[in-house]
Amino acid sequence: MSDLQVTSEGGVLRLHIDREAKRNALSGDVMRPMLEALRAPGDARVVLITSAGERVFCAGADLVQMAPDATGLEVHEGRGLLREVVLAMRACPAPVVASVQGLCLAGGVGLVLGCDLVVAADDAAFGLPEVDLGLWPFMVSALLGRHVSPKRAMEMMLSARRVPAAEALEMGLLSRVVPVSALREETEALVAALAGKPPVAVRRGKAAFLAAMETTLAAGLEAMQAQLSLLNTTEDAAEGVGAFLQKRTPEWKGR
Repeated sequence: MSDLQVTSEGGVLRLHIDREAKRNALSGDVMRPMLEALRAPGDARVVLITSAGERVFCAGADLVQMAPDATGLEVHEGRGLLREVVLAMRACPAPVVASVQGLCLAGGVGLVLGCDLVVAADDAAFGLPEVDLGLWPFMVSALLGRHVSPKRAMEMMLSARRVPAAEALEMGLLSRVVPVSALREETEALVAALAGKPPVAVRRGKAAFLAAMETTLAAGLEAMQAQLSLLNTTEDAAEGVGAFLQKRTPEWKGR
């Protein structure tokens, strides 16, 4: 059995971390195929990241498994796998969704923050315990500051406490919190809805939004204006408007 199960069907690329006995920690055998799948998603319209079991979504990076018997340099490079996965998530043309149950810690929080959408069970909790080990969540902090205020980010990193799902939603770490009994159903409904969206609009919209977040307001608005004009030249835009006027379901061509 692979540590990461990769399947694709119905426009959904599923990446399932299957290391329940190791608290779904991020080993090299998880990260490398995840990176490969994100960089080459094929015709997938949405990517879904899940993990095994009910108690722990992901306990963070498993550095021993990531680089056994490695030199210091190799361990350093192994840590870079999380960076590469997050960057691949952002570059992926399809929206990346995480479905989170139970505990999500350390590098697992980084994995979640790299996703476009996150659905969490109401019993989930998120924590950065590194400071209590004499360490610091350096790479996660680069993402955390893009989602929450500096004061909230520092409190989470300095306290090392576990933040419950409801508070994580209020902070801006999550998209939605649902009852634990409905997590699978709600996730599948969201994924199905996303898979049915016009792929050109989603692809260009995701890329433009992320790019605008990294630039000034004036430059971002100008870039968005150009993207709007460009998208209006596509077949899918004409189909969407036509279907709306004709009161029918659009048939997306991806062009």
